Amino acid sequence: MAGIWVTGDLHGTIDIKKLNKKNLMSNKFDFDGGKDQNFMIIAGDFGLIWDWHGESKEEKYWLDWLDSRPHTVLFVDGNHENFDILYSDKYPIVEWHGGKAQKIRENVIHLLRGEIYTILDKTFWTFGGASSHDIKDGVL
Repeated sequence: MAGIWVTGDLHGTIDIKKLNKKNLMSNKFDFDGGKDQNFMIIAGDFGLIWDWHGESKEEKYWLDWLDSRPHTVLFVDGNHENFDILYSDKYPIVEWHGGKAQKIRENVIHLLRGEIYTILDKTFWTFGGASSHDIKDGVL
């Protein structure tokens, strides 16, 4: 059965373990539907593109792990991202489901702000970021 699941706030490796199979199964996540029929949207604070010198060993491990999942991982950036790297030319911009997106991995896709996507006959408009109580004078 096809589906779209939404979560948020991975904050890189801090909360990624919440995407374990036990939690997903308890939410009736379909592990057999295929990557083109199952989507997980991370609505802000993805945080796995952070290291200034390129992907750290830990970032690479988790990005590859997400890419290997039985679903496509989509994310909208939040206010806890390294925007200098995320919006650099490191990741190609592609047309994806009606909007522009960045391919981080084959099945890990950054949905760009202000774009409109159609996924499983549902329309999504993406926007990102917010004010944050933990940012003082513009510095995390």
